[in-house]
Formats: sequence, C-alpha cells, structure tokens
Amino acid sequence: TNSPYSVDTDPTALKSGLFGWYFNRKIRKQWGFKVTPEVDDPALVQRVVRESCPENDGKKHVLIEWATFPSGRRDDYRSYRVHRAHEWLAMSPEEVADSEEASNHPTDIEAFYRAYSPYVDIKFVVLHRPFLETIASRRDWDGGPEVHSNIIRGFMLMLRRFLDTHLFDLVTGRRLWSLVCADKITAENYNDEKEVDEARGRVLNHLAEFLGWPSGECEHCFDRWKGSTKDPIEVLGEENVPILREHMKWLESVWPPPGEEGIAEQQCGI
Repeated sequence: TNSPYSVDTDPTALKSGLFGWYFNRKIRKQWGFKVTPEVDDPALVQRVVRESCPENDGKKHVLIEWATFPSGRRDDYRSYRVHRAHEWLAMSPEEVADSEEASNHPTDIEAFYRAYSPYVDIKFVVLHRPFLETIASRRDWDGGPEVHSNIIRGFMLMLRRFLDTHLFDLVTGRRLWSLVCADKITAENYNDEKEVDEARGRVLNHLAEFLGWPSGECEHCFDRWKGSTKDPIEVLGEENVPILREHMKWLESVWPPPGEEGIAEQQCGI
C-alpha cells in the first residue's frame, strides 16, 4: 500500500487497556474513569484504539506488547487489575490454570481478543524458551524452583487451551498465532556463524509472512541478541533438577504448542 509504518514497542495506551497500568496518569486523569474498567469494556476499548491508531494520519500502526504470563510480583507497584496471587503457591498446575485469578492475569486474553479483534488485526507470537532455562532465570521466585515450576506450568496449560481453540482469526480467517523457538535462534545450537544466520533468516521470513509484512530482511535484528551463558542445572542446583525433569515429562502433551508442519525452526524441544 506504500503506507509508512509506525512501530510502537512500548504502547502505553494498550498497556493500560490490557493490564490496568498507569491508572492515575491515564485511566483516571486522561480518560476519566473512576475505577479501572474490565479489559473488554466498550468505552475503554474505544479509548485505546483511538489513541493507538489515530484516524486519517496515513500510517499503519504496529503495536508490540511483550508482557509475560505470569507477570510481575505479588507486591508489584504497577496497577495490574489482578496481581500475582499468593494462593498459587499451594496449587497444582491444573488448579492454577483453572483459577479465576490466573485467567485474568496479567490480562484476560480471551476477553481481550474478542473485544479488540473487530477493530484491529491481532497476531500472537508465541515465544518458547527451554524449560530449565525458564525456571533458572527466576530461580528464587515463588519460594524456589519446584513451586515456581508449578505456577509456570499452570500458565502454560492455560495458554495452550487458548491457542488450541484459537488457531485462526475470527475476522480474517488467517492463522492467529505463530511459534518461535528460542533455541532455534541461539548460536550455541549451531556449528558455525553461517548456519546461525541462515536459521535466523528463515525464522524472520516465517514471521514476516505470518504478520503480513512486506519483507523478512532485517540486517540488524540480532545485533543486541545475547544468548544465555549460564548452565541452568548449575543455577538450579542438582538437588532440584530431578523433580523439574519430572515436570518436563508432564509438559510433553502441553508445552510447547505444535509448530507448523514442514517448518524445522518451529519444532521446539521442551
């Protein structure tokens, strides 16, 4: 269309709509709400859309949101509608996934999708990081690796349920989500720089095709990418690894979600 793109990697209006962030500065003072509306409140949705995508400015607006599931700490200063719950510490993954708090943290993804999809083109990029690395990155959260793993697995189960029931967009009929495996873009998993560059190029091309962008060329996309140099087993402690490997067996039918057939870079390991 030859329309210029406006890319926002820190979309404050969307963050307010999704999570309830910036209550005093934006939701109350700027938008006039006395309390934080639900994520699918029609008036809130219209506020977010109008501010994020101004009419008749001749641009295609791309908003990128990257918050994790779960997100933040129980005493996080940010004004989440629903904060990380203390009750999850004593729950099984299934109980976490079935809890009302988890289904609304950091946002109700089903309600968000249904409320916004009539107005904007929504795409989900599912980023999978190897499980032991994921748990090791927050080793001390939730009282230790075992409980932290239970909570993370609960959210993996909840997200898998959403992905399985939302393969295609309700409006366009196109694929709604695509998978990126972190281990497929990490240099340590290849023999030389040429192999790494080729694999990363294929990942970018798949993403560009999925997003409907004109080109997958991105000369500097990985300039600041740094793979982890930590040994997750050493970080976790050998005493914690056996139970986490049992947790990984539980994940075999849950996470990661299946990649598209014929795309090697989407065949993730756990």
